[in-house]
Amino acid sequence: MFKKSIPVRRVIAAKSSLTLLVLLLVVAQKLDAVTLENLYQAEVLSESQSDAQRRIDASEGLSQVLMRVSGRSDILQNPVIVAALKTPEQYYSEFSYARVEAVNDAAAALPQPGLDPLPAETPRQVMRIRFAPSLIAKILREADLPVWGSNRPSVLSWMAIDDESGRQVLGEANPSLFAKTLNQAARARGVPLLLPLWDLEDSRGVSSSEIWGRFLGRIEAASKRYSPDKILVFRAESEFSNQWRGDWSLGEGGQWRSGTVYGESQAQLATALVGVLASVLSEQYAVTSTRSEVRLTVEGITEIQDYAEVSRYLEGLTQVMSVQPVRILTDMVEFKLRSEGEVQQIIDVIALDRKLTLLRLDESSSTLWYRWTP
Repeated sequence: MFKKSIPVRRVIAAKSSLTLLVLLLVVAQKLDAVTLENLYQAEVLSESQSDAQRRIDASEGLSQVLMRVSGRSDILQNPVIVAALKTPEQYYSEFSYARVEAVNDAAAALPQPGLDPLPAETPRQVMRIRFAPSLIAKILREADLPVWGSNRPSVLSWMAIDDESGRQVLGEANPSLFAKTLNQAARARGVPLLLPLWDLEDSRGVSSSEIWGRFLGRIEAASKRYSPDKILVFRAESEFSNQWRGDWSLGEGGQWRSGTVYGESQAQLATALVGVLASVLSEQYAVTSTRSEVRLTVEGITEIQDYAEVSRYLEGLTQVMSVQPVRILTDMVEFKLRSEGEVQQIIDVIALDRKLTLLRLDESSSTLWYRWTP
């Protein structure tokens, strides 16, 4: 798939050995869909390089990748997944070990929820495992679970946190511990979560009180300078000792979904929020075993190079199984696509790249008309 570049002002994250996975929590001026580089790679803190420990670590790495690719956190109860985790060596293509400067560095690279930090005397090393994409997809399909591709929507996140230091909006001027924890969880789950600059232009467009009150119309207007794929509005506060509550709204174009997450700490709250976001986005973009056939007409193809680029682009979409040209006119080509998932998912995924502009659609005949915008 074609990769999008993200102009970055500042990255709010500690250095980690998974930098190439994706810059997930950034302060950006213009947001596009994000292509995750190492979607099928896991890193696991390891106690030793013995065969027994390797299988344990590989199983943990496999569970990380399966959750990231499916977008689901409840998959570990699926009997197909449980069986696969018992023989993880069948699914990875390579592994290696690397020493780390500090245990916290490895943990920051890819959090392992539910695991305690390694004791100080434990060898500070991480096992890096790369799993075969085709085998991961095979497991998920056998488990009747969705497969979420590497092209994922950017989520601009307007966040207000009320803690012991008072109420603050997360942005370039005031990165917080919550932002760092959120970054770790988002990187682990493959959710491209981004922050606004929160500069003078942002604060003029929307106030901290409006973010706290979730004035969605005002926030959506303030987000136009970034052109994000999705907008997240989130507020968090400690209701009483050891209990955090976070209210979220996720949407675009005036269409919103809302909910609440809880945690006994800010770290738990951040993990719960990212889990919900991954699940909601997976519902929209991840493909299932459903099969669809779509007629897709593309206007604006005036050169043979345009035709070749459009064909390559359509063939590169995760859910597209085959692309067949049906009719070629002067500046227009009609394709027949066979794909996994619903027709609406094809529309949503194409919208992420912004290479094809949707002109109209006929839902009754599964026919789409686009304009090519290279």
